[in-house]
Amino acid sequence: MRKKLFDIINGRFIIEQTNLKNTRFIMFLFLLALIMIYSSHSVDTKIYKLNDLSEKLAMVENEFVDVRKEMVTLKMESNIKVQLYERGIGPSLNPPTKIIITKK
Repeated sequence: MRKKLFDIINGRFIIEQTNLKNTRFIMFLFLLALIMIYSSHSVDTKIYKLNDLSEKLAMVENEFVDVRKEMVTLKMESNIKVQLYERGIGPSLNPPTKIIITKK
């Protein structure tokens, strides 16, 4: 029992019971499994980066919408009138004069 356990741990059962062709195939499958594990980890990291970037994009879009709303409210004529009135600028009491240029 103890000898069989040590044989399994050392890998003697693979070498002694199978020929070299089967051992190569087993190593090839092991290599493929390692490549699959690496590629799945790589995909996972890319997915995490993509999620982070999409969250950042959503935050930037929300900030853009907020700034655009604020800009629209600041550009409204009523707000501009209030701001100009606070500075002492108001509408003209005299109507504009029309300048007529005649060609000679």
